[in-house]
Amino acid sequence: MGTSRAAIVGIGQSRVGRLRGCSALRLTLAAAKMAMADAGLTPQAIDGVLTRNLDMDMTYMHSQFVAQHLGIAPRFTTDINLGGASAVAMLEQATLLITAQVCRFVLCVYGENRRTSWATPRHGRVKMGNEDFEECYGLTWGMGPHALAAQRHMYEFGTTSRQLGMIAVAQRWYARHHPHADLRQPLSLEEYEQAPLLIAPLRKYDLSYLFDGGAAVVVAPLAWAQDHSAAPVAILGLGQTHAGAHLAYCADMVTRTTTPARRSGEQAYRVAGLGPHDIDVALLYDDTTYGVLVQLEDYGFCPKGEGGPFVEAGHLGPIGSLPVNTHGGNLSHAHLDGMLHIIEGVQQLRGAAGPRQVPEAKTALVSGLGGMFATSTTAILGVVTD
Repeated sequence: MGTSRAAIVGIGQSRVGRLRGCSALRLTLAAAKMAMADAGLTPQAIDGVLTRNLDMDMTYMHSQFVAQHLGIAPRFTTDINLGGASAVAMLEQATLLITAQVCRFVLCVYGENRRTSWATPRHGRVKMGNEDFEECYGLTWGMGPHALAAQRHMYEFGTTSRQLGMIAVAQRWYARHHPHADLRQPLSLEEYEQAPLLIAPLRKYDLSYLFDGGAAVVVAPLAWAQDHSAAPVAILGLGQTHAGAHLAYCADMVTRTTTPARRSGEQAYRVAGLGPHDIDVALLYDDTTYGVLVQLEDYGFCPKGEGGPFVEAGHLGPIGSLPVNTHGGNLSHAHLDGMLHIIEGVQQLRGAAGPRQVPEAKTALVSGLGGMFATSTTAILGVVTD
């Protein structure tokens, strides 16, 4: 494996779901305090704070605002917003800060109450970039371009709606065994197929929904982690790639069947000294089921165009060859822009995932996708060995 200089030593997550009365700050602070406690660190020990700035209640210098409320006087703070790629991007920034000896202990945290505050008045509004030229003509933000991309994949490779449904059903099985997942009701393939089309070819269960919640991780030098942490998880490889396009100009991205995850994954594999066959658990960012399917191909778990048959062969479930999104993912656990994917990776490698535990899991790949396949971030995590 590659040479690692940083490790995740603490994780924390708040309750998730429809949490009326819980502010974004309250959820953020709850998760941060849990992560610091898990790491055995006080706020005074933290010298780096990374946050994803808010969509619903925009706050100037958000990372410093969070640091102040935690009693942290950091050496370095910044806000990072790459959409669904933000969580792994924070992990990458934390690793760079530690490797460069700018910081020693970095808190990465994100919390928001998007589910309960979406329609309420707020201080400002994030400009998505598609309001004037796409959304007003019916191409809705988020899911519309995913639906177009899925249609293209179906046209080129014969991918079916039933194959996408198998992804939703497999992830719901894992969510049913996660004590903190929001959607824990059983989901059958028949129920999936009877659900209405919301944005063809995507059905109700192909889409993830907004949630309230918070999640955090603490990153530390690997040498410190080996001496002071009971179950550190090494950051073996990282990658980040951009398509050179933005949400508002996604025409090329929805007519191609390869995402930036291909190059981002290649970077992470190279640094880690690993390949797809070495990955025990895959935590693939999942705004939609199609996002999971195309990443299976782009990360090399199956050839391009064979994601549908790969899923249909049963590889993703608890008895499959590649457990995917073992917490339920955005689709069934909660949508916190990928933070919960990192936490699940740590729990799997700690052997602390309960009934979802993948036997003898030693490596995990965690991905992020921002915009309409505009940005990909990848982290490969591994069990720390002497």
